Amino acid sequence: MLKSFYTSPALRVAAAFAFGGAAFSIGNLILARALPTNEYGLVSLIVGLVSLAMGVGPLGIDLVITRRGLRLGSHLRRAAFLASLVIAIVTTASGALLYHLQPPLLVCLFVATTSGGISLAAAAHFQSQGRFSVSVPIQQSPNWALIPVGIFTAVAGASTALVPSAILAVSGAIAAAVGWILVTRKQENLDPPVRASGLWSESISLMSVTLGGAIFLQLERLVIPATVGIKELAIFGVLAALVGSPFRIVQSAVNYSVIPALRDARTVDERRQLLRRECFVIAAALSLASVGIWILAPRVANWLLAGRYDLTDSLMLATLVSGVLKVLSAFGTSVASAIAPENALRVLSVATTVCIGIAVAASFAAARWGLVGVLYAISFGWLIRCVVASWISLPHLRRRSGRSTSN
Repeated sequence: MLKSFYTSPALRVAAAFAFGGAAFSIGNLILARALPTNEYGLVSLIVGLVSLAMGVGPLGIDLVITRRGLRLGSHLRRAAFLASLVIAIVTTASGALLYHLQPPLLVCLFVATTSGGISLAAAAHFQSQGRFSVSVPIQQSPNWALIPVGIFTAVAGASTALVPSAILAVSGAIAAAVGWILVTRKQENLDPPVRASGLWSESISLMSVTLGGAIFLQLERLVIPATVGIKELAIFGVLAALVGSPFRIVQSAVNYSVIPALRDARTVDERRQLLRRECFVIAAALSLASVGIWILAPRVANWLLAGRYDLTDSLMLATLVSGVLKVLSAFGTSVASAIAPENALRVLSVATTVCIGIAVAASFAAARWGLVGVLYAISFGWLIRCVVASWISLPHLRRRSGRSTSN
């Protein structure tokens, strides 16, 4: 069992992601203590919007790079930059129209989302080569920045969301610049650069699946303000930091490591063996984490946040259920993204959109039961997506031919 833990690609990446997850949790808790509830709710909203936008910023170019094992050559770099810029404009406009954010916060949102998309493309370049020691820090830099952001906010006595949002935007721009420089320094001996024009069909299909997953992943932060209010979003921010963070780490690690591993698997038996090992290891790790979270999270919240946020058993259970379903969904979509043909990806994309619609409608209907009702409503959407992703993925684990034709 110990050998399985050590040799698991997903768990090794999860261990690296754990540093980012810990920084995300600690930084959020510091901000929750330092800022008024409404202002912390705004920071939580900004974090959700940035996380959503950076996930789709390159419009799937990063996913094609990972899926095919490509390099981020000059043509792909230009395409990824322009795509990230367009997504940042759309995200900023959404922040103004849907959430009525003030202009200074909108500027921070624009800079952070543009930088996030650029960083993701740079990270994909190294991820496709299995160089996780380089790619993970680039991708996780927004999370790692939250601790110094929280400390500075607390020490400076800041009382608005602008100060932490501005620091996050600046740190994101620095991370994007560093990632871009590292990529361009490794281009000397590459084959002729791949042009983006021949990849858009595949990238948009992959991006559509990822966009649905990204929206789903941030759906609580997007829906809670409209259903139960910004103060409840602040409570969810604490829940996400203390209860949901381990699941978020594992979900990201699965998406990050399983796709390249499945891409390189030569037979169906190798794929099955890989997934069995990963499922066993992840299930064991999450079981232990869930027990620890259930015991420690309320005590930590009460001690660190001076009793300002009450994490009830019902809220914690709803968050744990949501976390498990998110990890299960990550396995299904990773298999589909790695080995399913494009038409199957389109089906998963459409199904994900339908699941999001169901989750949003259920959230408004369940708002009468408060935050707990909204969390379970969104979990219901995750459950449906798990079923659909499994239905799409299973045929590709039953085939007896050697390598998937999708590659």
